[in-house]
Amino acid sequence: MTVLSCPFCSAELTRTGNSLICTGERKHCFDIAKSGYVTLTRASGTSGDDRDMVRARTAFLDKGYYRPFADAVAESLGGAKTVIDAGCGEGYYSNIIASGGHDVYGFDLSKYACDKAAKRVKADGNNAFFGVSSIYELPVSDNSADAIVSLFAPIAEREFARVLKDGGLLIVGAAGREHLYELKKAIYAEAYENEGRRDLPSGFEEIARKNVTYKFDCAGEDLKSLFMMTPYAFKTSREDAAKLDTLSHLEITADFDIFVYRKY
Repeated sequence: MTVLSCPFCSAELTRTGNSLICTGERKHCFDIAKSGYVTLTRASGTSGDDRDMVRARTAFLDKGYYRPFADAVAESLGGAKTVIDAGCGEGYYSNIIASGGHDVYGFDLSKYACDKAAKRVKADGNNAFFGVSSIYELPVSDNSADAIVSLFAPIAEREFARVLKDGGLLIVGAAGREHLYELKKAIYAEAYENEGRRDLPSGFEEIARKNVTYKFDCAGEDLKSLFMMTPYAFKTSREDAAKLDTLSHLEITADFDIFVYRKY
């Protein structure tokens, strides 16, 4: 079965030269960008992370601060062959999953993120496909994926159920209660632990959950990059954000929850 499908008519997509063309009557055509990603959305414009956010995420993640979490996610996939990374960002996790021999299809609304993801995978000699798309309207055939990975992204439960094969896995990654607590404490007058996720799927069978917690030391530009890639960057005053400039380094807690579900 062909995994990719046309966002307009749901027909299968096949590659012809530097384009993907659907097998439907109208032969919808989608050009492949130089880096390798494809825009597969019905929307006239795209959104998602801007260039600065993508640069910040790339700069931080490339230092390996979250590698233990990434490895735990990859391990949770077991022998799943076709894996959808729903909300793939700049492709850090997709790349690690692809390096384990999985066939990865990453989707994100940000064209800047997909461009970086395609370049990252190509540079490391791995194989993965990246497409600009909403996770609520994935350009993917019904019952075609062995697993879906959703890391710090909304859970499109109905769409995930459509795309997954029976018995397929849904891996959800979320911030644990103490994730980045020290960063919040350094910025805000009052710091609170994170609440648990409220959008966990109800129509899937939970088969496992695990927690990955450790400390890491972060300094200089890495600290600023970390802040920029969090939701705090959008809701913090300039005065509070400027407090990071006074820090030489910060020991921070990484606290991740991983939930493993099965479609039944």
